[in-house]
Parts: sequence; C-alpha cells; structure tokens
Amino acid sequence: MNTFGPRQVETSSWRRWIKEAIHLSGKHLVLNVCLVLLTLGLLSPFPTLVLTVISPVLLGVFVLLAYSADTSEPVLATLKATFDSLLRLLLCSALVVCTLIMALSLIILMIKGSVVGTHAGSTPYIAQVHQISDFLAGSKILFSIGIWLLVILPWFAIPLIVCTPLSLRVCLDQTFAALNQNKFVVIVIFLCSLLMMAGALFHGLTVVPLYPILGGLLYASYRHIFLGLPPMELKSSKVKSTALNPRLQTK
Repeated sequence: MNTFGPRQVETSSWRRWIKEAIHLSGKHLVLNVCLVLLTLGLLSPFPTLVLTVISPVLLGVFVLLAYSADTSEPVLATLKATFDSLLRLLLCSALVVCTLIMALSLIILMIKGSVVGTHAGSTPYIAQVHQISDFLAGSKILFSIGIWLLVILPWFAIPLIVCTPLSLRVCLDQTFAALNQNKFVVIVIFLCSLLMMAGALFHGLTVVPLYPILGGLLYASYRHIFLGLPPMELKSSKVKSTALNPRLQTK
C-alpha cells in the first residue's frame, strides 16, 4: 500500500493531471455548472473583497467534487464529512486577506505621510472602473483565484486542508515539501494563474468550465503526488483513495 506523503513525480505528469481533471469535472458536469452559477448568483451583490475570500473555498468544493467523482462517494456525504474543513479554509483565507489589507494600508499611510503637503490642494485623478465582462461576478472570482495561485501555496494546501485531518502547519509543511520535490509544478501554477486571468478578461462566463477543471487539476496532482495512485486510465479496478484518506473514511 502506498504511504501518504509528498513524492517526486515525472515532469510530464501535468499532462496526466489535465486529462484526469477534465475527466473528473465531466462526471459531475451538470452539478458543476449549476454550482458555479448558483454560487456566483448569490455572491454577485457582494464586493470584490468578499469574492476574494470565498474563491479558495469554492475551489475547495470542486476539489471535493473531483474526489467524489474519483471514488464514487456520494457528493452530499463527502461535503457533509468535510464541512468543518471548508470552514477552516474560509477562516484561513479571510485571515490572509485581512493581513494583506492591513499591510497594504500601512504602506499607503506611510507613503501618504512622506509626501503630505507636496501636492497640497491638488485633486488626484482616479481612473474610472469599467466593467470587463457582462458576467462580472465570474470575472472577479476568476481574477481572484488567479492572484491566489500566484501565491503558490493554495495549490497543494487546499486539497490537503479539505481532504485530510492534518493541522494547518503540517499542511503548509507538506505543501513546501511537495513543491521542493516537484519544482515543475511552479510553472504549472503560473500558467494556470495566467489562464484564470485571461478568462476573466475574455468573459466572466468562462468561470463555468475553468473552476471545476481547476479543482480537478488540484485533486489530480494531490492524488498523484501525495497518494501515489496510478493513472485513472490505467487502473484495472477501482482504487478507493479513502483507504489512504482517514478523514473522509471515518466521517
């Protein structure tokens, strides 16, 4: 039996992950589409800051849907068993965003204090914000997750948080270990981030296919690197990853 933990994989593994991500997202196609549209419909009245906090949690839901599609576990049972993990992910996301806002606010105050009086009486020009898409909420959440991916940490941290009972510190340690052993993943993350932002600029409706596939991609890479499971297309019999995942097995 494969042991749980980060392992080095072939640099060409990203091709396998993409195939598996598309396959997994297609298994719950209707559910994925409805979930994206329903979630964004509910969140559209909220400001961009809220969408930034929510986007990693929504991605975590699609990671769980990919897990459900892989193991044939009931979707509701899977989400119910990991509800506390999604809340933990939400708290982590909110904490990171609040910390960044406080740091940026402090920097802005320091800059304003250093130039005070230099342009006294002048009115700064504020560029008008234009709507970049008819589906604005989708554009915002795609751009938000693109920014999150540039931080790199959420790539393995999200599936580790929602799929395992590990503490947050251990999840981060495991994330760094996996990235250290598989440095090509950094390039994959960067390209995915660019793809999310390009989707946001093109049309917000691209969130419908991109988010489920991205969730499947995170799960496929986690499944390969941490669980060491064989490619889905080469399995002769159904391998239950719950045998390696105590959290989803015991709940």
